[in-house]
Amino acid sequence: MMIAAVVAAAFVAAEGVGELRLFQTTEEKGFREIATPGFTIHPYPAVEPLDIDAAKEKHPFLALGASLTDASAWVLANMPKEKRERLLRNLFTPEGCNLGAIRLNIGASDYSTGLYSYDDMPGDVEMRHFTLARDDEFLVPMAKAVKAIRPDVYVFAAPWSPPGWMKTSGMMISGNLKGECLPALANYFVKYVQGYAERGIGIDAVSPQNETMCETGGQYPCCTYSAEQEGAFVRDHLAPAFRKAGLNTKIWAHDHDPNPKGIRRVDALLALPDVEKSLDGIAWHCYCDPTNATNMPPVKAAHPALHFYHTENGPHVVIKERTEWWWAAKVFGMLQNGCEMFTSWNLCLDELGTPATGAHLCGGFTIVDSETHEVTYSPQYRLFRHIGPFVKRGAHILEVEGARDGTRLILFRNPDGEYVLVVSCDGTLVRRIQRRRLVIKYKGRYKTLPLPGGQWSVSTLLFK
Repeated sequence: MMIAAVVAAAFVAAEGVGELRLFQTTEEKGFREIATPGFTIHPYPAVEPLDIDAAKEKHPFLALGASLTDASAWVLANMPKEKRERLLRNLFTPEGCNLGAIRLNIGASDYSTGLYSYDDMPGDVEMRHFTLARDDEFLVPMAKAVKAIRPDVYVFAAPWSPPGWMKTSGMMISGNLKGECLPALANYFVKYVQGYAERGIGIDAVSPQNETMCETGGQYPCCTYSAEQEGAFVRDHLAPAFRKAGLNTKIWAHDHDPNPKGIRRVDALLALPDVEKSLDGIAWHCYCDPTNATNMPPVKAAHPALHFYHTENGPHVVIKERTEWWWAAKVFGMLQNGCEMFTSWNLCLDELGTPATGAHLCGGFTIVDSETHEVTYSPQYRLFRHIGPFVKRGAHILEVEGARDGTRLILFRNPDGEYVLVVSCDGTLVRRIQRRRLVIKYKGRYKTLPLPGGQWSVSTLLFK
């Protein structure tokens, strides 16, 4: 699949409205810019317009991202250099989806080339045997390749498990963190952040644990944390260790779903004395029902100083229902309900969803054929393609009222005042003879945006 570059296009301007541009992807045609008529003074009385001037500012936007797992780094490292460079440019520049963040695994995850930690010496509290040699093979070179293309990429990281000797199971798979190993684990994090800094890769944020509520049943690395244990680790060990080492790496807690159980856990965590002072924010996944995103605003209202970040959910090898329309519900929902970032899972995997150490059938954000190294771009990529090149870091997500006509949409305002409206449509018709459409009201003028019928579409409208 060819990825079209963003190019200038003709537009029709109206008084008080500047340049107007429309980008669209449909089932029949790939991403492209198309000409679109401008705003007029005439309203559409049968349709309640999206009132842009009355839109309410919610919270800032940081980036779209994906996880540069050990598995993804291995796939990238095994690609011919020219094809790898082309793929990375399609991922991290406006020529493609312009990702602005990557998530790294601290030690092995379920998408690694094997199980490993950085210090397997039992009792090594001071981390004298700590080494990043394993990451130096694939992860570090590929992270550097990303930074060479996108120097301001936001880098954050999380472990799937501490070293096995720190856990009740004695293994990276299953078990809980031993209370007496909290100081050692804090030192482990310090060594990790320092080691990556020495390699020219700043770690902007970490989570103490990926999916704190997840016991994998002996399938792949994990470590369950109670709210009390995670809070004590952050407050009494990790944050002080970062301060002592002079590190400004931020700490995000929870790193799991906003389902009712997850919300109760976060509430309990933030109720612990002085824990919130040590946190920059809460990390969320969205493997639960999309409507669970609406559980997050009450947490945000109770703790307005905390930032929210979505840190994991990606394509699937078998579940074909994860279409552009399906992803719009997830991505728009998490962003509209408090998250400043939405991060996919594996940046790239092969056509079988491997390498993998676990049992899940996750697919790649991009799929690299194991023989030809040709790249296929997922529906999630195609949705990101309509956000990443246009929404700038520091933009604000807005709440806009008006008739959506069966579409899913999200509105941003860039720091320079430009509006970005992204619309997903499943292609069904209102009736056999009618297409879906939106009417946009801006500065007392109106524009209708007709959407393709009988096929899915994603559209991005830019105006200021």
